[in-house]
Amino acid sequence: MSQRPKLLVIDDGDRYIELVHALLREYDYATRCELPGPCWTCPEQRGCKLTHAHHAAEADDALRRHPDTDVVLLDVAFDIAEADLLPSSQPAHDPPEPLERRRRLQGLAILDRLRRSRTELPVILMTSLDDLALEDAGFAPGADELLTLAGADAFDARALGLLIERILARRHEVAEAGGFAWGTARAMTRLRQDATTLARTSLPILLLGATGTGKSALAEHVIHPATGRRGPFLPVDLSALPETLVAAELFGTARGAFSGAIERTGLFAQADGGTLLLDEIGNLPLDLQRMLLLTLQSGRVTRLGEAVSRTVDVKVIAATNADLEAEVRAGRFRADLYARLNPAARLVLPPLTSRIGDLKTLIDGFVGRAFAVGPDRALLGAYAEAAGLSGAPAARLTVGEPAQDSKDSDEYVTFVLSSQSFKALEAHSWPGNVRELELFVKNAVVFGLADALGAAERGRGGSAGSAAAARTIPISSRLVGELVARSWAAAPAVSSAPAGELAAEARGDFVPSVVPGPGLRDVARHLERQLYEHLFRKTGGDFAAMAGVLLTGDPAANARKVRLRFNQLGLKVRDLR
Repeated sequence: MSQRPKLLVIDDGDRYIELVHALLREYDYATRCELPGPCWTCPEQRGCKLTHAHHAAEADDALRRHPDTDVVLLDVAFDIAEADLLPSSQPAHDPPEPLERRRRLQGLAILDRLRRSRTELPVILMTSLDDLALEDAGFAPGADELLTLAGADAFDARALGLLIERILARRHEVAEAGGFAWGTARAMTRLRQDATTLARTSLPILLLGATGTGKSALAEHVIHPATGRRGPFLPVDLSALPETLVAAELFGTARGAFSGAIERTGLFAQADGGTLLLDEIGNLPLDLQRMLLLTLQSGRVTRLGEAVSRTVDVKVIAATNADLEAEVRAGRFRADLYARLNPAARLVLPPLTSRIGDLKTLIDGFVGRAFAVGPDRALLGAYAEAAGLSGAPAARLTVGEPAQDSKDSDEYVTFVLSSQSFKALEAHSWPGNVRELELFVKNAVVFGLADALGAAERGRGGSAGSAAAARTIPISSRLVGELVARSWAAAPAVSSAPAGELAAEARGDFVPSVVPGPGLRDVARHLERQLYEHLFRKTGGDFAAMAGVLLTGDPAANARKVRLRFNQLGLKVRDLR
């Protein structure tokens, strides 16, 4: 990133470019001209139309000129000639989308195009109170932020500037820090920002995500340090405790509270001044849910067998892979406790399949971690000695051929995955998510290292007399295939999003009514409208959840397609709410 971040404005008019040029001059701007900036000092500025992009084609031109663009500011409504509009995504057999609607939502079409060509480029979607109702743009999953401008220049510039800085702060973070592998996926950069923000508050944090996505690691290595608290981090897995012991474990006991009870300090008291992770919170029995609710509300805990409560100052993190909203509806989880756990600001850890672009970064991080300390580090040292390598090398991994002229090659033992093996990893479903990947990586490199150690001890294996060869350990493609095939048994999918992926329930109770029409296409369209209305109500208007029911693949990525089809069927968000 350049010293001054660079912004691209995409807007059919001059309102937004005039605003940022007047009040946000601490940034550079991606223009379509060759003159040096900034635009507000340029003698040719009067009447210039090259200051920003007015439609999709000009946006492509600006990004070609400025590949170092950091953030895009994108309008939603575009009152431009039909020839400059992006082609409609309407299926060919459907009636054509009205021209005015295409203009009113052209920004969403440009956003979709940007997401396909520049996946990681941050986009702030902008609209005004007069141009577009918030709900019409609020379901654009590809946007990093959405800003509705109020019409007051100073206020709007301030709001826009803070959003830009929030996005830039996310991009500055390194891929791995504090023992937690972040990668570069957009969902993870947003998660990092939100996690560190919530950590500094007194609010509880609710972590959702499938098994193996890293909820416990996020709590321990990111959230707890970010709280600034000096007390301990204490985790408890509520699914591993017998129901009869949960209350004593959490709240403590006084001597004689029940038969055999001794003086016992509960986890809430032990975590005073620190952080308590309540893992698998969905397993907490109903009677204890009330006790937990009272503790969260009052900041006080009462030991079993005592009448006097004690004040505790604990940062509470609750984690689960269950759909707590479904549990509330089923009467198995208290609605008031769920509300107290701060679900509005819940943090959802995405599955590995939705951040597959981070695979190489995650693998390399796990390789380094595997040989940092302990028996595996000793095994690497034994190999270095047997192979005649100087020093105590670190470990890393590359895909394809290792770089022969790397300046730091003497500091590493490099494990090499073939391109075919890496493609197999990219295609794997990873039901165990990041946890499965880490176990796979540790097994692969340890087996590969053990083979290399045995060969070195026998003076064979093709490394004799060549330190460069000895520092390279290929990982067998067959080993990769065997480890992947045996690594994890896929569990039944459990939703981690509230109103969750209600696929089975949503499909199971859908009973359409058939209304005869002039043609089969009309009948099918009417049935499709009913299905979309039903799913909209079932999921509370969550288009990603609807996509999880209707389409295979990543629901977040498919939400845009579902939203477009929803609009094409003539359905309105405001009418269904």
